[in-house]
Amino acid sequence: MASLRILIVDDHEIVRRGIRALVSSRRDWVVCGEAEDGLEAVEKAKILRPDLVLMDIYMPRMDGVEATRIIRREVPESEVIIVSQNDPNVVLRQAAEIDAGGYVDKTVLARDLLPMIENLLANRGGNNARKTRGRKPQSEEERRVLKRVGETPASELLSAIVDSSDDAIISKTLNGVINSWNKGAERLFGYTRDEAMGRHIRLIIPEDRWDEEAAIIERLKRGERVDHFETVRLRKDGTLLDVSLTISPVKDAAGRVAGASKVARDITERKQVEQALAERARLLDLSNDAIFVRDGADRITYWNQSASELYGYTREEAVGSVSHELLRTEFPEPLGQIAEQLHRDNRWSGELLHKHKDGSQIVVASRWALDRDDRGNQKCILETNNDITQQKQSERALRESEERLRALSDSLEIQVRSRTQELEERNAEILQQSEQLRELSNRLLTTQDDERRHIARELHDSAGQLITAVGMNLAMIAQQVGQHRALRKIADDTEDLVQQLSKEIRTTSYLLHPPLLDETGLSRAIQWYMQGLTERTDLEIDLSICENFGRLPADMELAVFRIVQESLTNIHRHSGSKTATIRLSRNSDNVFLEIQDYGKGISPEKLAAIKAQRSGVGITGMRERVRHFNGVMDIQSNGTGATVLVTFPVTTTASIAPSGSKSTLQSSKAG
Repeated sequence: MASLRILIVDDHEIVRRGIRALVSSRRDWVVCGEAEDGLEAVEKAKILRPDLVLMDIYMPRMDGVEATRIIRREVPESEVIIVSQNDPNVVLRQAAEIDAGGYVDKTVLARDLLPMIENLLANRGGNNARKTRGRKPQSEEERRVLKRVGETPASELLSAIVDSSDDAIISKTLNGVINSWNKGAERLFGYTRDEAMGRHIRLIIPEDRWDEEAAIIERLKRGERVDHFETVRLRKDGTLLDVSLTISPVKDAAGRVAGASKVARDITERKQVEQALAERARLLDLSNDAIFVRDGADRITYWNQSASELYGYTREEAVGSVSHELLRTEFPEPLGQIAEQLHRDNRWSGELLHKHKDGSQIVVASRWALDRDDRGNQKCILETNNDITQQKQSERALRESEERLRALSDSLEIQVRSRTQELEERNAEILQQSEQLRELSNRLLTTQDDERRHIARELHDSAGQLITAVGMNLAMIAQQVGQHRALRKIADDTEDLVQQLSKEIRTTSYLLHPPLLDETGLSRAIQWYMQGLTERTDLEIDLSICENFGRLPADMELAVFRIVQESLTNIHRHSGSKTATIRLSRNSDNVFLEIQDYGKGISPEKLAAIKAQRSGVGITGMRERVRHFNGVMDIQSNGTGATVLVTFPVTTTASIAPSGSKSTLQSSKAG
């Protein structure tokens, strides 16, 4: 019997060691390799071609979900079993979506892993399709099948290849009459073969582009080939799509051009991407600031129109040059110190002296932003420069004028001016301090969220993995004690406690930062939190959210979730209400959040203090989260409960319901 070759993928050595010990108990099972992340797993799977991959989910560089998709596509003979301690409902859904062969919870790994592998082997025992590659046919039936394939006419094989192509492949006469139409053409243009055969090719050409077809026919008659001609074609439903055409002349037995073969590829998505990039470049060109991008060697890779206008160099002249040499930059401090601060803070700002192409000096307020790749290495530097030459000249002239006036003024005028300057500076300081306080508050909230995410990750990566290893060790100890009932009971009880502790750690980790928020969005994350809160309290919660609500930017989803979390906590602690309602909706411009309870409400004095922004830490944090997105928050109470109303402005690029569609609510109730 051939050995079962297994690849173990987990970013924790202690877990890999435990799994290795478990599978090594089978003499005919062999661990052919190990990987610490998804990227390494894909590489080793391609080289080792294992029969089975045991795959963790959360890992650096590439997670297990993406790695499994690639392995199932590029190494289809390798089965995959997901091994994770995350929420079973989430992992089971992920395993089904990526065609994994099974899933084992890490908390019961010692109990369930080996039976899962044996069950997977039993289910695939009758499927030998993958094992027949590269070997000679063994049975008479196989030999008959291969013989039939070998006897298939080349024309039939060619027809099968054409029909299996994802591209539209069409042939036509020189008069434009369609005489072949493959499956790809049916999918691309919407017409069946029967609907298209015998029709003129103008069937799929917009009327304003009929002249193109005439020009193409003339080229084909001369025996020319048309390669990668980008144009627009018409679908059956009337929609237009961008296509790339490759058209070749078809010759008869005498060598005369008798028709044409056309291959059409849908490039609509590529065109949309190119249009989006062009639009971004156009928007950058609209900026009044000079904007350019430098690579790791400080060579310019992008140069906008305002940069050309400010410095006098065209884009062609600037791109590829070292920026500091081209602009003859004078720095306010040593460049090494600036680079050190940039790599430490990812940002730097200051005033620089540059030279125009004609040699004149330019003073700019410069802002640098460092972009890094996934490994933290420098990718490029975005430099934005605002011309303040005239401002600096004005400041210098103003200082000279003030000095002359100061010499001519008497002591009273000096005192008035001095006092006025003090008041202005104080007012500026107050405004600056207010902005700094607001920025500090935003940073504090961001730091708090980052720390929650970090602690959640640490619980998952460190404590969770150690507990998994302890569980596996206890399971093996339980197997060793045999018939010793007292020790066996202690081991079983301890194993139950370990599993309970693992669940508690997972719950704590999810409360700190629910992974569902990143994976599936607000609806699932809020439902999960509602369910947990209901289990811990007697609060009954009803959630109404648009079925086609879609996703928001990640930081906005986190803000909405934290506001819901804080509001429900306040309702449970202070309102005395047994029920609460959450409504979440959106339109093309705004997201609306409403949280309502039916308790004792808020006293007029306390409500006035809240509206005057003299509230506790929780409501202040909610208000700062809303202000960070330029949103609006209002708290209302009429003595029979309280309502929190929040509005976030959103861009139209987010996913929304189509215009004119009927909005339906997805209602969830916890209680």
